[in-house]
Amino acid sequence: MYTWLLFDADNTLWDFSAAEASALELTLRQRDIDWSDEVLGQYRLINHRAWSDYERGVLPKEQLRTIRFQRLLEHYRLDHPAEELSFDYRTYLSESTHMLDGAVDLLNKLRGKYRLGLVTNGLKEVQRPRLANTGLGEYFEFVVISDEIGVAKPHAGFWDHAYDQMEGVEKNKVLVIGDNPNADVKGALDYGFHACWLRHPGVADRKGLGETYRIRDIRELAHQL
Repeated sequence: MYTWLLFDADNTLWDFSAAEASALELTLRQRDIDWSDEVLGQYRLINHRAWSDYERGVLPKEQLRTIRFQRLLEHYRLDHPAEELSFDYRTYLSESTHMLDGAVDLLNKLRGKYRLGLVTNGLKEVQRPRLANTGLGEYFEFVVISDEIGVAKPHAGFWDHAYDQMEGVEKNKVLVIGDNPNADVKGALDYGFHACWLRHPGVADRKGLGETYRIRDIRELAHQL
């Protein structure tokens, strides 16, 4: 049914939650900043809000790199240079190789049957090294990173950039797979693509989202197709 499969990266193929926790712990511990699950939870809340603002176009990408750490330091009333924490965190994150279980096996099954692309809202200095470190780059005919093109999912300009590289295929022959109901699923559906929502356990349901498929584990995608 589909010619192209477009995969989100973080928490769709890469285990971003594990990579994020590891990178943040290393960043904070080397400055003797207390580390705990509560700190991780607070950072994730701050980070989620920052990325949501970026995706909605109300936070410039130039601020995205450091504002998360500025807000975290302000929350705990700590005096550290946010720019240095941000740099170290992004460095550790770029070196991570955490993958979701079954992701590589799935790509091996799909390669040759479908044409594959990677579409990610992310920072280029993080995503490009991770593609190399995990070997994922070899699976995809093209990679679109929001930081490189200046527009993020779910905006149509992001999907325009991806669609331009698919040689005029009919939009209903394109399936987008991702974990973010707004950036990945609604963004794809609004553009005319089909969408598969990877709804991880514990994630709140979204009624009326309209996804073409819904899965709870990335390994289920092969059975759906």
